[in-house]
Amino acid sequence: MKNTGRSLDRFTVCLEKGMLGRLDEIASERGYPSRSRAMSDFIRRAMVRKDWRGARECVGTISVAYDPADGRPAPRLQSLLVANAKNVLSVQTSILPGGKVFSTVSVIGFPAALEQLADAMRALKGVTHGSFSIVAPLGK
Repeated sequence: MKNTGRSLDRFTVCLEKGMLGRLDEIASERGYPSRSRAMSDFIRRAMVRKDWRGARECVGTISVAYDPADGRPAPRLQSLLVANAKNVLSVQTSILPGGKVFSTVSVIGFPAALEQLADAMRALKGVTHGSFSIVAPLGK
């Protein structure tokens, strides 16, 4: 593995028979250049989940899709975002093929508040799809 100027810790991992082949398949499917990069990403994700449960401030995204012909979601979504402005970093709205609207909101704050906002957005009448993802904790 090429060192990109970062110091690295090395360790040995023992896996049950058959797991190494599955790891290689997953790493290849997801485009990781090496097992080490895949494992680093998997571990980093586990750390983010732990930080999420530990209530550290985080950044993430909330995405929803809706049909603009249904007049209910857009104004209610806007009201929710204004009411939660301290947690909203940015909003990107796109028109999808077929005319549906796809909005992605970049958010910052404590996980419980972000999850509550995500649930409120996904629960709006007229919202057809939604997802929520904590991307990274802030600070150390």
